[in-house]
Amino acid sequence: MATNGIPDERAVFLNVPFDASYEPLFIALIASIVSVGRIPRSVLEISESGQGRLGRILDQMEACRVSLHDLSRVGQPARFNMPFELGLAYALRSYHRSTRRYLFVLLERVPHRLSRTLSGLAGHDPLIHSGKPIGVMTAVLDSIGSSRDYPSSEDVYSIWRRLMKVSRTLKARYRTDSIYSRRMFNSLVAAASQLAAEAELIPH
Repeated sequence: MATNGIPDERAVFLNVPFDASYEPLFIALIASIVSVGRIPRSVLEISESGQGRLGRILDQMEACRVSLHDLSRVGQPARFNMPFELGLAYALRSYHRSTRRYLFVLLERVPHRLSRTLSGLAGHDPLIHSGKPIGVMTAVLDSIGSSRDYPSSEDVYSIWRRLMKVSRTLKARYRTDSIYSRRMFNSLVAAASQLAAEAELIPH
């Protein structure tokens, strides 16, 4: 939960699809967010079992100054988690409108599609990543990167390539085919932080 009701300025909540084809983009998000000195947060850190999980998700979102919402997965079967969590983020921002505490960033793969799939968000234009890691990196740098010591897309792309290799090593070590678990997520964030520090993008 946010300390004294104030969200962590560095924390970024990730509301994204968890499927195999999205893994390179998810790793690109982690690499990009860490490279600009921020901290990725995810529902992967929250236990799947037990009552009150939704409340813990809301607490986690409330503790993050920024949330990134990738609404690029459309079609059948319908996927409701991403728009539902975006709704929670919108409510948080609206509730704290006077303080402007919360910022949400929309991501999409295809231009203009969001105006059809979620017309209620008219006026909130998504950043288009075209389903490519470099597109995700550019979106993160443009939306939450700082103008001071601004890393280039090439800097982040180098981190991403090395982090992709780390993900394969971790999968073999943990005997899993997926990066979408608490252990894998935490290990990837730690590895990204080490790589970004070695590249002098963030302090050691």
